[in-house]
Amino acid sequence: MGLGEGKGKGVDLPALAFVPPNPKGEAVLYLHGVSMAEDAKVGSVIEKLIKEKNAIILAAELRGIGETETGHDKRDYGRGQFGRDVQEIFLAYLMGRSYTGMRTGDVAAWTGFLAGYKNAEGQNEIQLFALGEAAIPALHAAALDPERYSSVILSEMIASWAEIVSTPENFNQAASVVHGALKHYDLPDLIDMVGKNKVKTERRVDVMGRPWGKVSAPQKSEK
Repeated sequence: MGLGEGKGKGVDLPALAFVPPNPKGEAVLYLHGVSMAEDAKVGSVIEKLIKEKNAIILAAELRGIGETETGHDKRDYGRGQFGRDVQEIFLAYLMGRSYTGMRTGDVAAWTGFLAGYKNAEGQNEIQLFALGEAAIPALHAAALDPERYSSVILSEMIASWAEIVSTPENFNQAASVVHGALKHYDLPDLIDMVGKNKVKTERRVDVMGRPWGKVSAPQKSEK
C-alpha cells in the first residue's frame, strides 16, 4: 500500500492479509517489530489467532521494518547501537520530524485500510497488537484515536522514555523516541489516554532490549 507523505508519491509498505471464509466481527492489526512474516508461519501466533477468533488478520509493516529496512548501521555506524535505519532516523530529525511520528501515521493508515474489510455483520472491531519496535508508534496511534480500537496489546516495549534518559547506555531506541517529548508527556500518559482498561502490556523490556530484570547482553543482529 502507498502511504501518503505530504504532496509526494508516498511510501510503499507491504502487508499480509489473512481472511477466513466467514470472518466474525473482529479484525486484528498485527504489527511486528522485525518483519510481517515473522509470526505468519504455519503453527505460529497468527494461525492460532485465526483459528481462535475466526478474525481477519492484517500483518503489516511500518517504514524501516522488514522489507523497507536498509540496515546501513549494521557495520558502518555504531554497529546497531542506535538501531535499524539510523540514517533515516536522523534525516527525519534534521527535517524537524520524528521516525515515531512517521510510523504513527503508518499505523493510522493501516487501520483505515483494515477497516475497509467487511464481514456479514458489517464493520469490524479492530484489535491492535504491536511488538518490539512497532509498539511505541502503535501506542501513539491508539492515543490519538482510541475509539478506533477495541483493545491494544503491546509486547516487548519499554515502560517509559524516562528510563532512556536516566541510564548511561541504551540499545536500538533511536527510532522510538520523540525529541523533547518528555517536557510534555511520557508513555504511561499515552496509556491513560487510550484507557488502562483497554491496554495490555506484556513481556516488558529494558532500554537495552533485555527482558525486564535480566542482565545478559542483548543480541545484535548484523547483515
